[in-house]
Amino acid sequence: MKSIRKAALAVTLAAWSFAGCGLYKPVGGTEPAEETTAPVTDTTASQTTLASDTAAPQTETTAAPAVDYAALLGELTAGADTKLPLSEDFYRWLEKYTRNPELLGGMYSEVAKGGFSDKRFTELTGLSVHAARDLYTGVAEAADNIHVLDGDGNAGISMTFGGDISFADNWHVMEYMKTTEHGLGDCISAFLMSKMQTADIATLNNEFCFSDRGDPLPGKMWTFRAATKNVTYYDELGIDIVDLANNHCYDYGEVAFIDTLETLERAGLPYMGAGRNIKEASKPQYFIVEGKKIAFVAATRAEKYVLTPEATELTPGVLRCYEPEAFIEVIKEAKENADFVIANLHWGTEDSHDLEYEQTSTAKLYIDAGADLIVGAHAHCLQGVEFYKHVPIIYNLGNFWFSEYDIDTGLLGVTLKEDNSLDLIFYPATQRNCKTTYVGGEAEGERILQNMRTYSINADFDKDGVITERMTAN
Repeated sequence: MKSIRKAALAVTLAAWSFAGCGLYKPVGGTEPAEETTAPVTDTTASQTTLASDTAAPQTETTAAPAVDYAALLGELTAGADTKLPLSEDFYRWLEKYTRNPELLGGMYSEVAKGGFSDKRFTELTGLSVHAARDLYTGVAEAADNIHVLDGDGNAGISMTFGGDISFADNWHVMEYMKTTEHGLGDCISAFLMSKMQTADIATLNNEFCFSDRGDPLPGKMWTFRAATKNVTYYDELGIDIVDLANNHCYDYGEVAFIDTLETLERAGLPYMGAGRNIKEASKPQYFIVEGKKIAFVAATRAEKYVLTPEATELTPGVLRCYEPEAFIEVIKEAKENADFVIANLHWGTEDSHDLEYEQTSTAKLYIDAGADLIVGAHAHCLQGVEFYKHVPIIYNLGNFWFSEYDIDTGLLGVTLKEDNSLDLIFYPATQRNCKTTYVGGEAEGERILQNMRTYSINADFDKDGVITERMTAN
């Protein structure tokens, strides 16, 4: 888990070089005083010459007052069409937050010439309107679903997504791990662990409950429970948020479900798609990182025989999307409050690479509602990729580290660029003998990438796993 800060986080910005380009001119200087010569006075032996009589007159100079650009900008941008709380105080905060003493002078010059716009504000400051507003008003510090992260400082915001993971003590992968010398390091490739650890944001699907109590749900064939102490494995993997909108988070009943929420909260690890009531289960989780605000939302339609309860106003459970309307409203809310929205879905037919109609049809509804990326899990195997309105739908990432049986898997890498476009890469891996192994650059890796090309609708995968939209003629 990366460093989450609820206090204001300084944004690293390139320093303005206004003096050389005319956007900023130093203020407060004075012209040099004119050279003065003491008057020559004739003296005689009987006269007494005093220093005070012959000294040059003193010219007193004082520095011109510094220009108060915060006040000027407050007046200049009053009434601008923006959600930013523009004011003199806001601009003083902005200068302090960005640690750039020349920022406001340059902003004033630019705004005076071209007017104010949200786009220009972001270009000049490196902060989106959503991020700046939440940081300035203190909402980012006060809200329990807004998390301020230290970015890695590299261009773009890096994210990783994996499928199902299980730390359940009564299941094969954890039983195997307990026999190893190096724990998770002997179960998941160092390459894959490094990708998650170094990403700005990393997420996995939490396909179990965290609890030391509870009983298996009656009539359920497979139930998974992890000891609460096992939550520390997420820190080892570098995970920043987990998906609970699935069909196993409630496996040991309400008491274990609440334990799961509390365990994650004590660990400082945000979760999505589940909660003590429907308001909490529907709540987007936001991350402010490197000047952008990113929303994560999640829902499930995974069970043929529904046993995992849906949250209500008074009872705990998950957010369901068998009917898409409720999730559409969640996505719309997230879009209203963030720069980029990631929708996580638990869906699809288990052990099948084929897509259900409900996946392809509702994915488009979610994109129309504002989702900028869709990532799915639940099938326990890989499914394909589709682009709709240039938005990628990663239908299923399958198991990441979940079962004892052999299956193809992988890790999705995403880089969110300044213009909100995406670079996508799929790191192919195999899950065999309770180990998840990166196989990129090998024959096995190329086989998996070829399968992904076959499963996909209009996406290409190059030899390195880079995913691009396949453009077709109209």
